[in-house]
Amino acid sequence: MNTRNALRLALLALILAGLLTACGPTPSPTPTPGPTAQRGGSLTVAVAADVDGLDPHQTVAAATFQITRNLYDTLVQVDPQSHIQPDLATSWETSDDGLKWTFHLRDDVSFHNGRAMTAADVKYSFERILDPDTASPRAKDYQIISAIETPDDHTVVFTLSEAQAAFLSNLAYGWAAVVPQEAADTLRDHPVGTGPFQFVEWVPDSHVKLQRFDKYFLPEVPYLDGVTFRVLTDPPARLISLKTGEVDVVPEVPAQEIASLRDEPGIKVIQQPFNGIQLLAINNTRPPFDDLRVRQALNYAIDKQAVIEGAQWGTAVPICSHMPPVSDFYVISDQCYPYNPEKARELLAEAGYPDGFETTIALPQPYDFHIRNGAVIADQLAKVGIKAKLETIEWATYLEQVYFGRDYALTTLGHTGRLDPDPFLNRYVSDRKENYMNYNNSRYDELAKEGAISTDAARRQEIYAEMQRMLADDAVAVYLLAPLSSVGLREEVQGWQLYPIDIYDLRTVWIRD
Repeated sequence: MNTRNALRLALLALILAGLLTACGPTPSPTPTPGPTAQRGGSLTVAVAADVDGLDPHQTVAAATFQITRNLYDTLVQVDPQSHIQPDLATSWETSDDGLKWTFHLRDDVSFHNGRAMTAADVKYSFERILDPDTASPRAKDYQIISAIETPDDHTVVFTLSEAQAAFLSNLAYGWAAVVPQEAADTLRDHPVGTGPFQFVEWVPDSHVKLQRFDKYFLPEVPYLDGVTFRVLTDPPARLISLKTGEVDVVPEVPAQEIASLRDEPGIKVIQQPFNGIQLLAINNTRPPFDDLRVRQALNYAIDKQAVIEGAQWGTAVPICSHMPPVSDFYVISDQCYPYNPEKARELLAEAGYPDGFETTIALPQPYDFHIRNGAVIADQLAKVGIKAKLETIEWATYLEQVYFGRDYALTTLGHTGRLDPDPFLNRYVSDRKENYMNYNNSRYDELAKEGAISTDAARRQEIYAEMQRMLADDAVAVYLLAPLSSVGLREEVQGWQLYPIDIYDLRTVWIRD
């Protein structure tokens, strides 16, 4: 069986096992009470890091957005299947040229301070993000907005300086939250939003406590009376707290702990492929990796399934592209490089390295999963004559030297996904700062430019499929795996769903008696 068919069967097996579907109620544009959902009770969620403030426009920390999804709403939201759904906006349309976007807002939304939300709040929120004086770290995502109009209290019109296909999905991220102007100066410590829960207290390095917002615009939602996000930075401590019942949910279970956690009485584990990928990046301009045959040899020399089993305890799926299988744009290229060490040796000999060569794999500290990937890969490369020295580099130095400085030969790294394919694949454009693999292909650059502005869905599918095939044909990197997100829960916790962005949406969660 060739690798392409094997991967399709592997993904099919995951679907049949329920891993590619949300674990909880069937998602809908607006969560509604299920036939057996019970109201009441409080939930405690163990989180690995504290928030760095609760102002959504002033942070880039995943730990913050995991929590603030429950305090704030956005114009649109994403469901567990990566589809854009209504949130504060009930509907929207765009002009034929893609430059004007009109959003129609709900008329029943209140902020936690009791005031009704209007289109003026949406306008203010985006002007605040774009205001140089506020120095929002996410301003660049919305700099394409040239004007914002509010024809009435429930209509907002954005005019863009140029068409951008990712504009709609960019509105679903937590940093696009709508906030009230009168509370803006105190949002960091006293957040006021329109979300299903309202703020109670934040004790730094201890916990964030929320309670149900009874005037939330969706009837009967949320089910829970309240939730406490408890900061437990030590992974073993989080699991012990789950087993003893001190916490109800551990959203990020280490891969090596999943098997034992499944056997624990009163505990369950849910999983699905994560919207992200892990790879062995290759510096395409550094000899000998400037030779396509050498890069292809690397791809044939690496057994991806062995990496998954040896470094990730089986909690991942193999990939062929810089795109996770959860994306509708993911393509399994014909050039998927099945494990073939003999072919690797042949290519190395053709390139002038019949006895192999020595190289170095840079490993980012403290990311153990990337370090483990590198160790397994080094063993596999040794079998075809490539002697790879492992060099662990502290994260700040790694970013400066490897990622931005491009001073490396090989490195193991991961990339978290966005909702649109453009942010995933535009890093390979020749003049991009993020193009740390030094890929240079004028045709790829042209496709990326077209894909970023095209409003033709079918054409975008064609564009990103071709771009993925080019990356595979040029062996730009070794695309290893898409990890599985794993959540540990007490058995009585129901309705927890996994999302393609880093949020914990507790509207659908309830506790069974």
